[in-house]
Amino acid sequence: MFRLIAVVLVTGAFVGVLYFSGSALEAWETPKEAPVAMPKLPKQKKSKPKRHTRPATNPVKSTSHTRPSWLVELSAACRRGKRENESIPQASTPQEIPGILKQVIRLNKRMNRETAELVSRSGNATEAARLRSLYDQDEALMQRTLNAAEQGRYQRLQQLARSLLALARAENGVFARIGARACTVSPDELEL
Repeated sequence: MFRLIAVVLVTGAFVGVLYFSGSALEAWETPKEAPVAMPKLPKQKKSKPKRHTRPATNPVKSTSHTRPSWLVELSAACRRGKRENESIPQASTPQEIPGILKQVIRLNKRMNRETAELVSRSGNATEAARLRSLYDQDEALMQRTLNAAEQGRYQRLQQLARSLLALARAENGVFARIGARACTVSPDELEL
């Protein structure tokens, strides 16, 4: 579920290695300053005269459906997991990547266990089984990513990042189908 941070981390590691090695060889040019854009002035809104209405004496009850408790709990768990994920620092050197990946893996396993249990309460056995299968695959792939980072095989990280993104897209689809919008991310975030 939280392999997005791992993908960003792996891609960042790959780019970081290129950058650090390029800096050592003095291969990078100094960046040119971008021109400063002038801010747009806000448009003035036309004001309309306000209509006065009488308050209703009998409030109308909402006919919208309440969300099932498992879905409310799932959304809360996803929001909490995203906050925890954002608190994990980014690697500034390739040597920091394995330690950060270990933190991501611990969070990923905990959130996978928690969200899989909540989805299984939904009564949708097909999607619950699909999600558990995807979680098993992503946990194994995250471990392979950690192994590659620990061994300094940075060329392998880009391939693993693509595989993690494919799993993230599949998980995103499951969450969208069951209506867990707080657990999904935009398709743009799942691109390399």
